[in-house]
Amino acid sequence: MKKYLFILGFIFLLANVACKDDDTHKTRLTTEADSLRLSQKRQRVISDEQRIKDMLRVKNNNLSTEDSIYYKAKIKRPIDSVFLVMNLYGKAKKSGKLEEFKQTAVIKDNKTITSRIDGSVFRIDKTADNSYKIYTHNVTNNSFSAYDIDFKSTPVSIRKATRTANFYFDLLPKKTFNFNIDDADKFFTIRKDRLIKGDSILDTLARGANIYRSNGLLDLQDATALNTFYFVDSTRILEKLIIRNPKRVLTNITLSGEEKVDGKHKKYSSVFVNDSVFKAYEISEEQDKNSEHVVAYKVDSVIKNYSYNKDFSFSLKTIDSFDLEYSYPQYYESLIDTTFFVYSKPFEINQMHAKWRYSVRYTRKTNANPTKVEVSVSKRDMIRIEDTTFVFEAPLSPIKKPMNIGSLSEQNYDVADFDINFDGYTDLSFPEGFDLNRNTTYAVYLYQPETNTFIKTPAFTGPSMAPYILIDKDNRSAIYTSSTGNNNYSARIIRIGDKGEILYKETYWSTNSNDKISIHYQKTQNSAVVKKSDDIAKGKVWNKDDFKNEFLSWIREQIIK
Repeated sequence: MKKYLFILGFIFLLANVACKDDDTHKTRLTTEADSLRLSQKRQRVISDEQRIKDMLRVKNNNLSTEDSIYYKAKIKRPIDSVFLVMNLYGKAKKSGKLEEFKQTAVIKDNKTITSRIDGSVFRIDKTADNSYKIYTHNVTNNSFSAYDIDFKSTPVSIRKATRTANFYFDLLPKKTFNFNIDDADKFFTIRKDRLIKGDSILDTLARGANIYRSNGLLDLQDATALNTFYFVDSTRILEKLIIRNPKRVLTNITLSGEEKVDGKHKKYSSVFVNDSVFKAYEISEEQDKNSEHVVAYKVDSVIKNYSYNKDFSFSLKTIDSFDLEYSYPQYYESLIDTTFFVYSKPFEINQMHAKWRYSVRYTRKTNANPTKVEVSVSKRDMIRIEDTTFVFEAPLSPIKKPMNIGSLSEQNYDVADFDINFDGYTDLSFPEGFDLNRNTTYAVYLYQPETNTFIKTPAFTGPSMAPYILIDKDNRSAIYTSSTGNNNYSARIIRIGDKGEILYKETYWSTNSNDKISIHYQKTQNSAVVKKSDDIAKGKVWNKDDFKNEFLSWIREQIIK
């Protein structure tokens, strides 16, 4: 009997365990199914197209009459996409006529907060975390409204608000202006009904050009009158924004256009960058060179940066300018392996019209690839323009390097105001080489009016840390400066007499020992030392970090004494 009871108890235990295992298995399957359904639910994404279809269906189902229908919707989002607005477009039949109406729906987390805001949203500004301002346009009465939306409130707060931003920017039908008139005669012939005559203010601005009314910048009843006009004559077509009151012109800005002025071809364009920044661009192009060996165009770009407000009152903030030159060198196979001439632009020196004539040859590199024309220069002569007679042969730079032919042909040579002997004639100076401390030395060529040429004068040759020899007209002096190494410097002053003769030379130079800087002095006259002194600036405290500038300023003081 006990044996049977034991067997029955064991079978019951097995059945109970099996039931528990079966329940556990069912629970696990149910949990996995629920997780799968939740996962699928989370992964389900509603497309904008589907949102629009669902909204239109719901809105049309709620209409109580067949005379109205919602037929279209568009979605807008703020930058952070926390929510979306759906502009709803509908038509209603009233008195036998179809009238359009617009409404806005606000949707967040797939839930419609409201769908009954009048008008359509055209601007969304974020004002704080979970707070936004939306701007709407009601086509029925052509009015504009603003609403503050606060998603932190429960329920969500939507209330009418003041219009603080320059929302007119968003309503501009055109924000970028470029000149794109291909056939000007046809363009303005078919707009002859827009020709304006007898407007004294516009006539003054146009300076004889025909004036045509354009489409206008913004055509809204409660916006400032933003009139645009075309000024047209044989040399220009300019689209202008003119804002004025009965007494004067408040704004005169060129939006786009082209004109030719003094050989320059100017192009204008502009853009409203945002609701407070406006940029106007002016690109001017003119032919800078048109020689046998190079054609070049100079391009000047001007960018005017304006700020403007809701009333489109403009204020010029900055003007940025950029200059570029595009050079197109000319290469002639017939000149390969020959020496030929290129000429600078004419210039005037000592009441003589002259130009530089360079003797050049194409380099081997250029002959192999003539896209960048380089030449080696063997001679540089100044010649008269009237009869091409020789005036003067100038030295070439100490290191002869190939030069771009565009830097020589039709180059602009600016005659420096350099009269080192103070005789009233312009002299010339050219870099000759380098001294032992790698200072550039300059050779001087004095003009000789008797022979109408320039003669090298070694007495005036010397170094300069500046890109030329310094001249002090008030004290009839020539100043030569150089670095002597170890943060030491030297300055030589040549005093010039009334007849252009050298009266004497003064030399100042520095030394330093044990952190002490000493200034030394020597005066020479007719190649003989007539005075010499050491440590002539006793007591002066020098700034070692700026000793060069302090030394040169101190030298200036010695010249004036």
